[in-house]
Amino acid sequence: MSKAQDTNFIDMKYIILYRKLGFKEIKPDIYIKKYDKDKIIIESENQFFIFLGSKYNLLIYRDMVVLELLDRLLTLGYKGEDLSVKDNEVIIKRDGYRFKTIKCFDWGLDYERTNEQESFNEDLVFYCSRLTGGLIEYQYGGIKDNSMYDYGLFENGLYPENLSKKYSGDVHEKSGFLIKDGTLLKYLGSSEFVKIPPHITCIGVGAFWNNLNIREVVIPESVETIKGDAFVYCENLEKVNIPCNVTKIGDNPFAGCPKLELIVNSPYFTFEDNVLYNLKKTELIHYSISKEESEFSIPNTVEWVGKHSFYKCNNLEKVVISENVSFMGNNVFSDCEKIVLHNLSPYFHYEKGVLYNAKKTQVYHFSMGSMETDIELHCNTRTIGRNSFWNAKHIKSIVIPINVRQIGYNPFANCENLKFINKSPYYRTYKDLLYSFDYSELVCCTNIMTRKDIELHNKLQRIGRNAFVGCTDLTEIILPQDLTEISRGAFSGCSSLQEITIPNNVEFIGDWAFNECTSLEKVYVYKEYSFAPNTFNSCTAKVVKIDG
Repeated sequence: MSKAQDTNFIDMKYIILYRKLGFKEIKPDIYIKKYDKDKIIIESENQFFIFLGSKYNLLIYRDMVVLELLDRLLTLGYKGEDLSVKDNEVIIKRDGYRFKTIKCFDWGLDYERTNEQESFNEDLVFYCSRLTGGLIEYQYGGIKDNSMYDYGLFENGLYPENLSKKYSGDVHEKSGFLIKDGTLLKYLGSSEFVKIPPHITCIGVGAFWNNLNIREVVIPESVETIKGDAFVYCENLEKVNIPCNVTKIGDNPFAGCPKLELIVNSPYFTFEDNVLYNLKKTELIHYSISKEESEFSIPNTVEWVGKHSFYKCNNLEKVVISENVSFMGNNVFSDCEKIVLHNLSPYFHYEKGVLYNAKKTQVYHFSMGSMETDIELHCNTRTIGRNSFWNAKHIKSIVIPINVRQIGYNPFANCENLKFINKSPYYRTYKDLLYSFDYSELVCCTNIMTRKDIELHNKLQRIGRNAFVGCTDLTEIILPQDLTEISRGAFSGCSSLQEITIPNNVEFIGDWAFNECTSLEKVYVYKEYSFAPNTFNSCTAKVVKIDG
C-alpha cells in the first residue's frame, strides 16, 4: 500500500484548512493561492507544497503549521524573496539580513514544553497554530530587551519594533464564567438569563455546549469573535444577540438550538429570512431550525456551506444546491430526518441519497429522506467524511469499496442496524466490527452488533472517536490489555453500559468518552487519570482504583 489510511492528503480537516486559508482547488488535489508576485501550490495527494520553486513536506501536523505561518506572512505583505523555509522554521530577512527565525510547533504540549525548556534569543520566535471551531488561531512567544512578548509581531505591520506582552495564560473563574485572556472558555452556571461580562472579546468553542437551562444570552459589545459550537445543543435557548463588533463567527455556533431567535447587529454579516451568511453571502453559516418552510434553495452567491449549518432542520424536505457551491464542511445536513437534495453544482454528484464531490472520491452526506437501506458507495470513493451517515437508523448494509483509504471519525454513529461489507485493503472487519487494516484502531461498532457478546480483536490499541456512539444495548465489554487510548466520545450514548475496567496500558481517555452513559455505575482503573471536564457528562459513574 502506497499510503497509510491516516495520511493528511485526504484528511478533510486539512482540506478545510487549505480552504480557510483561501486556497482554490484548480485540479483534483491541487490547490493554489497567489499573493502579489508570489504563490503557493499544494499537491495534497503527494503531500507537499511548492514555494519559490522548492518542495516542502505536508506529512505531519507541524508541516501544516509551517504552511499556515508562511501564508500569514505573505498575506501581511512580506515578499517571498525575504522568506525562507527550513525544516520546521520560517526565516524572515530584512535587507538581506536575518530579522526573525520562527520555529513552528504542534499546538499544546509540544509548544508549551518547548517554551519551558529552550532558551530564547532576540532573533528566535516560537509559534503554533490550529484550526478549531472553523477558525484559525495562533500563539507565539519571543524576547526583546530581556522581556517576553506575545503580541505585535503579526499585528503591527511589517518588521515591527513595537512588541509587547499581552496574554497571561491564566484561567480563572468569576461568577460562573471560566475565562482565559478575554476568552470565555465555559459557562459553569445554571441561570436562564445570562449576561456575559463586558471585558470578554471571544466566546470559545463549546462555551455553552449542551446547557439546557439557558433561555437568553446577552453578548456584550466587546465581543469580536464567536467560535464554532459555542451554543450547540442548547435546546431551550430562545434569544441571542450578535453585537456590532463581531467580525468572526466559526462553524455554526447555534447548531441544535430549535427555539433560537437570533438578533444580528453586526455589519459584518447578512441575516436574511432567518439564515445567517457572511457579509457578501458567499458563506452560509446557520439555517434556523425554527423555519417552517419544507424547501430551500441555497442562494447563487454561496460558495461555501458551513459545518452543521442545517443540523436538525427537520422541517426541510428538499434543499437545492446551487451552481456556485464549491465546498461543504462536515455534517452540513446531519439529523435532517426528511431531507433529500437536488444538486445543480458541477462540484458535486448526488446519487441514491449520497452526496459526493464531482469525482466521487469524497462522501460528504447521506440523505435520510432518501430511505435507501442498502448502500454501495461508488468505486471511486477513497474518503468517507466524518459523520456523513450520522443517525441513519434505517440503513441495513453498506459496501465500503476497494479504493477507500480514509474513513473520518465514525461516519456511521447511531446507524444502529448497519452491517459492513468491506472491500478496502485499508480496513478490516472482525466479528462484524470495523477496524483499521492492522486491527490497531476500532472505527465503528453499531448497535446491532451489541445484541450479542462483543469480542474485540487482541491487537486493538485505540478505540476511535465516537466508535460506540449509539450502542444503547451495550451492557458490558472487556477491553484488551494492549489498549492504550480511548478517544473522544468513544462510548458516548451507551446508556445501558453498567461498568467498565480500563486496562493498565491505557494512557489517554478523551473528553466526552462516557458522555450520557446514564447507567454506568463504576469505572475501574489501575492508575490516576486527569479526566477532561466532560468525560463523564450526564454520567454519575464512580471511578474506582484497583490495587496492584
